[in-house]
Amino acid sequence: MSEEKEKHIFKQLFSFYFANSWTSFFTISYLLFFLYSALFYFDNVILAIKFLFYTFGLSTPLLEISYLFWGVIFIISLIIPFSVSIYALFILHNLWDKTKLQKKQKFITTVFVIILTTIIIISMDDIIRIVAKQDPLADFVQRNALEHRLMR
Repeated sequence: MSEEKEKHIFKQLFSFYFANSWTSFFTISYLLFFLYSALFYFDNVILAIKFLFYTFGLSTPLLEISYLFWGVIFIISLIIPFSVSIYALFILHNLWDKTKLQKKQKFITTVFVIILTTIIIISMDDIIRIVAKQDPLADFVQRNALEHRLMR
């Protein structure tokens, strides 16, 4: 993506979320909610990268196949909440500015997106906690002092 096109996209997003209308209260609230969510879950992306480096540091021939499966689920579960939060910022703009749906349909779709995104984030958070309790990941969880953070 070129730098000029990237600036154009961010300019469109900015003008959409901070429009001079009464709806900007809702768009700014939506923006703050999902932007905060993305910032909150950015730590999970860092944790996924740590896990990858931890795995590369191990002797992979000595690891069990269960480590591979639980590790993949762990990494995906860590990255999805952040990704969904970022993508939610673009969905609202695309829905309201680039579709030809009626306002009522756009509103219903917006509510559906908010509910679905929140359910995905909460589900992934629960999956992270379940996966982190598995034996193959116990050493990583202990070395990074994640027991209190993930085992709530």
